[in-house]
Amino acid sequence: MSIGKIGAYFDERAANWNEMAEPAGAKHLMVAQLAGVHEGSRVLDVGCGTGIMEHAYLELGASSIVALDLSKKMLACARETFADVPTERLRFECRDILDYANDGPFDAIVIYNAYPHILDKEALVRATASLLKPHGRFLVAHGMGRDTLNAHHANVPHDVTSNLLPAREAVLDWQATFEIDMLADTPYLYFFGGVQQ
Repeated sequence: MSIGKIGAYFDERAANWNEMAEPAGAKHLMVAQLAGVHEGSRVLDVGCGTGIMEHAYLELGASSIVALDLSKKMLACARETFADVPTERLRFECRDILDYANDGPFDAIVIYNAYPHILDKEALVRATASLLKPHGRFLVAHGMGRDTLNAHHANVPHDVTSNLLPAREAVLDWQATFEIDMLADTPYLYFFGGVQQ
C-alpha cells in the first residue's frame, strides 16, 4: 500500500469532507453496537477520517479509543472536533494499522468506510488478530451498499482504493483466523464481523 498516496489523496479532501459526509447519527451507533462496543471497551478505529464514529464510541461508554488514519489533515479536523475529550480516552494517530503496535490489546477493532483503502487484506487480517484480545471482535462496515460504494470509487486511483467484494467473498480472507458471526450485503448497508478464535 502506498501510505503517502493514500494520505495525500485524503489530505486534498479533508477541508470539505464533513460537508459532503453524512452526519454522525443512529447508523454509526448501530455500527458501534454491532462491533460490541460497551462501557469500558478499548476500541481501535481504523481509517477514522474526521472522526465520524467517535461520537458513537463515546456515547456507548468506551474507556479508551485509538483512532488511526493516514491523512494528517483529516486527523486535524477530528482533533478539533474532539478537543474537549481527554487524550487518555481518545487519541488520534497518523498511523497504518499494518505497522501499528500498542501497549495492550483491544476489545473491538472497527474499519468503517475504509476497507477498500487497505489494499493488503491478508496483512490486515494478521494485524487485526495481533491487536485484539482473545475473543475480541472486529467489524468491517460501510454506510452504503457495495454497488453504490464501488460506483463512488470508480474514478479513484487504483493505488488508493480497491473494489469492495461481495461480503461472502470478502470474509474468505478472515474466516481462518476469526469466527465470522455476522454479515450483511444490502443496497443500503454492508458489514461483516466476527470474534477471534
